[in-house]
Amino acid sequence: MAVEKNDFRFKFSLATVLGFAALFTAARAALFLLNRDFFSGLNATEILFAFLNGLRFDFSVIALFVGPVILLLNLPVKSFRWAKIWTSFLVAQWIVMAGFLIGDLIYFPKVNRHIAEEVVQLSNDWGFIISYMITQTWLPLILLLGALAAAIVFISRYINKHYAPRAWGIGKNAAFLLTLIALCILGIRGHLGGGKSLGVADVYNYTDSPAGSALILNGAFTAYQVGRKGAVDIVNNYPVEQAVSNTQKLLVSPDEMLLDKTYPLMRQHTDEKKPLSYNVLIVLLEGWHPYYIDGLSHNQFGATPVFDQLIQDGVNFTNAYAAGQRSIFGFAAVFAGLPWVPGLPMFGYGLELAALSPMPKHFSKMGYYTFFAQTSHRSSYRLCALASYLGAKESYGWEDMPQLLPYKEKAPFGYDYDMMMFAADKIKNRKEKNFMGMLFTGITHEPFTSTLPQFDKYPYDSWEHGFLNTLSFADWSIGELLKRAKKDGWFEDTIFVFVADHTSGGPADDSLKNHFRIPLVIYAPKILKPRQIDYVVSQTDLIPTIYRLTGLTPVYTAFGRDMFDPATDGVALVSEGVNIGLITSDGEIRHGGGKILSSKAYTPDFEVEQAEETLLSLDKTAHTLLKENHWYNPAFDVPYSNGGKPDGK
Repeated sequence: MAVEKNDFRFKFSLATVLGFAALFTAARAALFLLNRDFFSGLNATEILFAFLNGLRFDFSVIALFVGPVILLLNLPVKSFRWAKIWTSFLVAQWIVMAGFLIGDLIYFPKVNRHIAEEVVQLSNDWGFIISYMITQTWLPLILLLGALAAAIVFISRYINKHYAPRAWGIGKNAAFLLTLIALCILGIRGHLGGGKSLGVADVYNYTDSPAGSALILNGAFTAYQVGRKGAVDIVNNYPVEQAVSNTQKLLVSPDEMLLDKTYPLMRQHTDEKKPLSYNVLIVLLEGWHPYYIDGLSHNQFGATPVFDQLIQDGVNFTNAYAAGQRSIFGFAAVFAGLPWVPGLPMFGYGLELAALSPMPKHFSKMGYYTFFAQTSHRSSYRLCALASYLGAKESYGWEDMPQLLPYKEKAPFGYDYDMMMFAADKIKNRKEKNFMGMLFTGITHEPFTSTLPQFDKYPYDSWEHGFLNTLSFADWSIGELLKRAKKDGWFEDTIFVFVADHTSGGPADDSLKNHFRIPLVIYAPKILKPRQIDYVVSQTDLIPTIYRLTGLTPVYTAFGRDMFDPATDGVALVSEGVNIGLITSDGEIRHGGGKILSSKAYTPDFEVEQAEETLLSLDKTAHTLLKENHWYNPAFDVPYSNGGKPDGK
């Protein structure tokens, strides 16, 4: 019996589109089922419309990535090989997209949002991605590759047996291809009217809640929208002049003078006292959450005895917040005083092109030995290069540090103890009188690995247990660093700053406070008396604070205010993917740029409208000054012998 042959490219194309739509819908259903607590506030109608409206964003991705391949497949080419290539390519796209959406499902519970700006970072760290896939996800990887190979073999055999190119005329082929092109354009744009194509912010045309927007969106859409230009379009129509004026009132202290109207946050302390001979050592703690620190949460995890004592003996800021949810945001906030708001490229991916006045540069100009060290490789997120760009005289990564202990497993992001002892050696052997050091830990970054037997207090059977084991090692490493400081004689005149880059884990609580609250302790028992400060502070407040503590009076711009100033209004601007937020002592507000998404009062005094005005002012000011390069005037970037004034004037 003869096998019937026909041109099934159109049917295959239609089945492919439906297959992708089914894939995205299945991913959305899995997202909902795996994160029921997060979506518990949505009613049945909101859930139904989230699934329906989500198809608009799904088809935008399908049209963008799959549409051109379908168009190529359906060109009037009679070659069997042509059909095999593009049908196989479509199958490969489906499998790759499935893998990406699975990754998004794994990532979502960590920060309660889809992958967005992270794709920009990962695209520059392929070494880690490949290593992680091979060592941590090898079984799913093998299954996906096996499925791809089997599908390609099946397609090739099927085409050989059943395929016969169609014999359409020029007119019919042209009409068909033009229809495909029109459908692709419509799918990408997401609407028939004028204006821009569908963007992330358009999700708020269909919902007012973070949970609703998360259920409508998908990780492929958000990753592409942010990754294609390192930023996402957000609308904030607050007047610029009023925004800047409001921000100046919040951030500029009465004893600081503004120097240039074109650079409205650039300022200088009027105090002319002689700089104090204090050293500064900042330790940026990877992913520490207050919940796991017994001295802050009053839990009994038992992982942080050293840090618990630092809390008692240092200045403990109980209401401190990170600027964002990724390490690069914490790095930029702590060492350069930079916020990050949607609409700007990330630091290291374009934001650094604006003229900045980073802290390491000012200490270097004062004759300090300045250095940066991280536990991970020098190329990781390009932090070593960025630290040098910020003014560090030397920067070091894992490659530069000898392994000091017989660790049970190889940690993908290095060992805190080795880095801290390496830093202590650099400090001990310095030629300069004073130093300003910046350390970035990494052992508490997942995937968690066993370090030494005495720190494996829990079985590695959950994220939390793995984190606590590595946290115990990290805490012990801090204790060893302080012992070296005392032994080598630089403990008493050093200001230690311990601050997390962002949070990881913690309780199931969708509040901004839970997502962004971090440990922050300034520890200098011979310089500062122990105390607890409960008003709101931010990572971006560290630069003005350290300048005050050390007596430096450079011309600088930072998006913060001295944390020891009791007159501060206590606000923290935070970035949550495509959303922004504000945390005050009285409450919090989450905003999509165009409207309020959620608010939560901590006290009866919380005023939502005032919080929104403050939030929009901070966001507008940061976005405008950085995008228009009015953050800092390089003309003031002169030696201190000139008194911080350009050309000695």
